[in-house]
Amino acid sequence: MKNKQIRISKLISHYGYCSRKEAEELISNGDVKINNQVFKKFFIYNNLIKSIKVKDKLLLKQKTRVWILNKPVGFVSSNKEQFKQKSLFRLLPENFPRVVTVGRLDINSDGLILLTNNPTLSNFLENPISNVSRQYLVKVYGNVPENLENKLENQLVINGIIYKKVELRILTKKKNNNILKIKLFEGKNREIRNILNHFNLTVKKLTRMSFGPFKLKQ
Repeated sequence: MKNKQIRISKLISHYGYCSRKEAEELISNGDVKINNQVFKKFFIYNNLIKSIKVKDKLLLKQKTRVWILNKPVGFVSSNKEQFKQKSLFRLLPENFPRVVTVGRLDINSDGLILLTNNPTLSNFLENPISNVSRQYLVKVYGNVPENLENKLENQLVINGIIYKKVELRILTKKKNNNILKIKLFEGKNREIRNILNHFNLTVKKLTRMSFGPFKLKQ
């Protein structure tokens, strides 16, 4: 990062003080000091920064931490609550460090969701280019097509959306109680539900068991 211009609001957010939007308001209000001087610009060369203060509080680099949360059904992954939906952030203890989620689980899914105080790590783990796997146990209704595993080895196009290959293993095969083990390498919105629905399978329960090296205790 030597001699590279960086956005101050992004840096403050990475220190865990507040969100980028909140940081930009603090900068505009004159509450941010760089090297003990009020700083009202939004970009600065990285090698010029000796210290950052927000409201005269010195920001210190945090050690990267990751927490595993076993999200129940009925909670959304966002920290914003809309339409009377409950945020998973309600489940965190009071005075919990400022964190972001790694990826999402929809309101009807449960299982592992990662929390971290390092947004850069979150972005890396979420990015499909990083090829980080997510593994799920899925219970479905319907008749599982023959050779479904092979059909998912290549990318699919469903309603104009491209889905990369999926690794699937059938653990139990009964008409109303199929249990599938699915591994993805990206995290498109409702990806598993959309893919299985394409094959006339209805998801009854969807649980994320792992994300990269992080696993849910069983």
